[in-house]
Amino acid sequence: MAERGKGKKCGDCAYWKVKDSPCTYQDDIRKGVILKTDPACDDFYPKDKEKPKLHKASGYAEQGFYEAIYANGKPAFLTLKDDAFRLCEEVTVEAEAFLPKEYPNEFPYEPYGYYEGNVPTIEQLYWKVREEFGLFLDLEPIWKDYLAACVLLSYQQEKLRTVPYVYFVGDNESGKTVALNLLNWLCYRPMMGVTIPSADVYGYLDDSDAPGTILEDEAQGLYKDLDKAKIYKAGYKKGAVVPRTMLTQNKRFIKYFRVFCFKACAAEEMPHVKGLLERFIFIPMTEGYPNKDWADLNKDDEQRLRELRNILLKWRLSTIETELPEIELPVKGRLKELWKPIIQVTAGLTIEKDLRAQLEQLQKDRLSEKINTLEGHLVKVVCELYSPQTPLSNADIWDALVKDLEGKIDDKKPNKMDTPEFGEVTKQKIGYRLREVLGGKKNKVRLQDGPAWVYSFDQEKLKRIAKKYGCQLVPKFQTFQTFTETTIQKPDCKVEQKSAITENKPVLEHQKTEQTAAAPAKVVQLGNSGTYTLDELALKTKSIYRLTMDFGIETCVCCGAKGRPDWQVTEFDDSWGFLCGQCGLKLSERLSNNG
Repeated sequence: MAERGKGKKCGDCAYWKVKDSPCTYQDDIRKGVILKTDPACDDFYPKDKEKPKLHKASGYAEQGFYEAIYANGKPAFLTLKDDAFRLCEEVTVEAEAFLPKEYPNEFPYEPYGYYEGNVPTIEQLYWKVREEFGLFLDLEPIWKDYLAACVLLSYQQEKLRTVPYVYFVGDNESGKTVALNLLNWLCYRPMMGVTIPSADVYGYLDDSDAPGTILEDEAQGLYKDLDKAKIYKAGYKKGAVVPRTMLTQNKRFIKYFRVFCFKACAAEEMPHVKGLLERFIFIPMTEGYPNKDWADLNKDDEQRLRELRNILLKWRLSTIETELPEIELPVKGRLKELWKPIIQVTAGLTIEKDLRAQLEQLQKDRLSEKINTLEGHLVKVVCELYSPQTPLSNADIWDALVKDLEGKIDDKKPNKMDTPEFGEVTKQKIGYRLREVLGGKKNKVRLQDGPAWVYSFDQEKLKRIAKKYGCQLVPKFQTFQTFTETTIQKPDCKVEQKSAITENKPVLEHQKTEQTAAAPAKVVQLGNSGTYTLDELALKTKSIYRLTMDFGIETCVCCGAKGRPDWQVTEFDDSWGFLCGQCGLKLSERLSNNG
């Protein structure tokens, strides 16, 4: 025997018992003189190594769409082709065979089984899922409805452009983990863990053949893990990937991980990062009294849950080529991205109406939150002061904001104010917000009383921002053209006490109480009659201006109501009069639309 076959056996040779092989001892092998356990000779030729078959969980093959399950205790594929379900040991794609993934080495969840019955309707299936949440959770019914919809959604993720995230937030023993356990039982191919390391999340998502489900308990430190935060920030949109630099002994390369999938978290506190807050639907959890405690889960419950998840998997296969309907929602932006997939999955079901009502309520709540922020107050003030093609002075904005926030200014620190709602607010912070939120452009100009900073705004952009914060932009039409003019144009008339109304230097609140302008002794009426209709007045109006000082009790030239006027209107012949707040607003809107 030669060195070529040293350490090998005859049975390891590629020529062993091969007809017409070049082996010198072929006759002895055929006669049984040489056994497969004998040492190899110098004719030894190694066998080609068989490439191991890859394992898959789901996809499309020659046998049709398939899902990996366990049938009769063995791995198998459940396939669907020509509306017929079949069980296969392997599937073939372009002449390459694939085997089903095996439990527990290749996936973290309990394996699916085979459900022999017919697939129920989506309405029936939804309420089967909904009953489980009603049994084990004690929370508002609408959130049980929502979670049942999330389960169905997890089986249809390839058809969606975005998916929502669920965040259960509450104290200990509030049912957060029970909610995650139910999702772990029913959602599509989930991975559940406690404070899951980012590397494990990347690995699971990379190995998945289709978008699965990530369920994370004790996720209060989520925002601190930058790698994992990337997954949550990007992974709600279809096709999202996160690049990671990989280092090996020989090279360095970038690998792109697919991160799109449905995710749910539970924690005792909400994340502090704005980018994460916007991507979650928060469900408040409190200690309650469910119909059945999770600790009392028995074999009958487990069997029922197993059968339900097997039905869900079969439903996924039966509907895999059915497109979800396109729907219209009364919301836009992030809220639409989070809720559209839920409404798409439940479109046509009896629960759709309740889910839409919840969405509208959330929209109102979010708008209310925005209005009551510092930015919301700032947008409101700027919209009230805004006049087309006329910059707003920093002093005007600051003084109006002090009034709106009921702020108090220390004479020793004029650049700061203390507010009951937002604490200390500085001029510097307001300047940042004017540029960052409202897109204001800062310039330095020379006014009559010296140089000052002013902000100019794009009217169309300001309209969009105002709408976002629940405000309405009604531009003022002023009688003066430049910042250097300090008084409103008025017809000659005798006034008991002259008082100029300035645009670039409004009177502060404490000054208003000390210095109140007296009402004019004579006001030139608009036309021959005491009042006008709104349409008649709009045709004759040269300008309209919101008053910043108290002129006492006057009569509105439009509706005739008596009270303290909010607006001054000037006709083309320079005759002028006062308007109440409602008439002035309507006239200003009319002129703005006509302009």
